[in-house]
Amino acid sequence: MKYIDRTLYLDRMKPFMSNGNVKIVTGIRRSGKSTLLKELNGILDKKILHIDMELWDNQKYRDPETAYRYIRESIDSGTEAVIIDEVQDIDRWYEIVRSLVAEGECDLYISGSNSKLLSGEFASVLTGRYNRFFMFTLTYSECLEFSREYLDGETGTLSRFMRVGGFPSVWRNRYGESDAILEVSDILNSILMRDIIARYNVRRPDLLHRIFRFFCDNIGHRTSVNNIYNTLLSEDRKLAKDLVYEYVSHLESACLIYKAETYDVKGKEILKSAYKYYLADIGLKNAVCGYRPEDIEGYVENIVYLEMKARGYEVWMGDYAGKEVDFVCKKGDEFVYIQATTRLADEDVVKREFGNLKEIRDNHSKYVVALERSPLDSDMDGIRFVLMEDFLLGRYRLPPEPTVSRGSVRGARGTHLLPLNLGKLFHAHGRPKGALERRLFQ
Repeated sequence: MKYIDRTLYLDRMKPFMSNGNVKIVTGIRRSGKSTLLKELNGILDKKILHIDMELWDNQKYRDPETAYRYIRESIDSGTEAVIIDEVQDIDRWYEIVRSLVAEGECDLYISGSNSKLLSGEFASVLTGRYNRFFMFTLTYSECLEFSREYLDGETGTLSRFMRVGGFPSVWRNRYGESDAILEVSDILNSILMRDIIARYNVRRPDLLHRIFRFFCDNIGHRTSVNNIYNTLLSEDRKLAKDLVYEYVSHLESACLIYKAETYDVKGKEILKSAYKYYLADIGLKNAVCGYRPEDIEGYVENIVYLEMKARGYEVWMGDYAGKEVDFVCKKGDEFVYIQATTRLADEDVVKREFGNLKEIRDNHSKYVVALERSPLDSDMDGIRFVLMEDFLLGRYRLPPEPTVSRGSVRGARGTHLLPLNLGKLFHAHGRPKGALERRLFQ
């Protein structure tokens, strides 16, 4: 089967190849890390040793002495690059990596399905000697590529993306929607079992599942682990708070959930007291809860969050003097502020979406993105209005006058928008209502 290059990540890695550092690719299991590393075989002009710890024949390398001896013998025989998939399955893997980096005789690439792969002593010992790349499931633009290659073209891609998410295997195979959700459910169960229950010797798998369902039910809502504990305490009076904290940490480590803290735009600091959690893929919500149109606000926020993270941005929810901004995104010195809505239906919606951004008086880019057209669509006071699909795919109309602020990214024809949001695809009653919605379901 032909594989589509994940150029978003390959292009990000290329400047760091053969630099003497270990290149570390992390992200949720089945997001495409192994395929990405296989693509290096056609890019690196070197003799390569590739160890995939998912293969049964490589289980012997769980023993660190056996693994190191095999790698060392291969290097002595002329191997110039070493790739290790799911490196966390090797006992004391960090000692092997540390030694190989110190020896400096190979170009080293590793992957792992654990967000805390670089925590503790390993990170401190390798400070300045590693480059990290975080991989996500498919963005909408990547789903379009997969749909053209493996399915029947682009028709209905946006609707399918909202329902089945972006795990690559869902798009490489010609699954119907129900089979695609079963695939996502199998992926989820595998992650829970292999990366959490077995690895951490979890005593209460039922509690772990309940906590994950809580996140699925509450994406887009401010929450805290204490809130989760109080909610679950009503069902289990003997529940220990420390256990809830522990299981939430495990879910984060397995890259199933991400925490978005609050950025105080005025004070320019991160507020630790308020945050939201987002899922690693929107298909996970549908696998656990079923598709629920009444939760569309959460779907939109989750997909926007993942889209911007995939583009290499730090992403927070924003606060400016008590007014909430959907997303504050930062890369280097650049900030981008984003509000997302279904449609500028009336003046109240316009005031809400544009008003909070107008309060932020700096020169960074600000966008209001909507799924459907409205007679009220317009730029306002330097804040750009963009239709959702144009924003998501990097297409947009140039401004009629130079109202774009200086913090934006420059492209070939002017300011290049960052892909965003999927917009609010359905109304609460779940039936296609607007013209665009009808088109998406044809």
